[in-house]
Amino acid sequence: MWRKIPDIIKQVARDLRKNMTIWECQFWNTVKSEKIGIRMNRQAPIYLFTENSWLDRYIIADFYCPEKKLIIEIDGSIHHREDVYLLDREKENFLSQTWYQVLRFTNAEVQKSMKVIIETIQNYKL
Repeated sequence: MWRKIPDIIKQVARDLRKNMTIWECQFWNTVKSEKIGIRMNRQAPIYLFTENSWLDRYIIADFYCPEKKLIIEIDGSIHHREDVYLLDREKENFLSQTWYQVLRFTNAEVQKSMKVIIETIQNYKL
């Protein structure tokens, strides 16, 4: 079902695209410049239907591959904090209930293992 994305969510996504981390930029520059055969969106709002809530809920994924319903997250050291870690798990739980899958890579992996990351994404099966 198609849904109009609220203006505030669009603005947050735009701001995140303008202020990507160095590692998100490196990942984006690699996937857009190399012909990996997969369309990827950056800082993409994903709508989540939740039966227990009357509120619309959106998660802004670092990167999103629509054909595979695959979300790529590039995690820095802040994701080691307990509160951020727990929020990440909560979001992943919501996403998995709506048939999205999440792959997480650290900044260090982006820096040292980009080829392995690209192969993992290309070989990912629904």
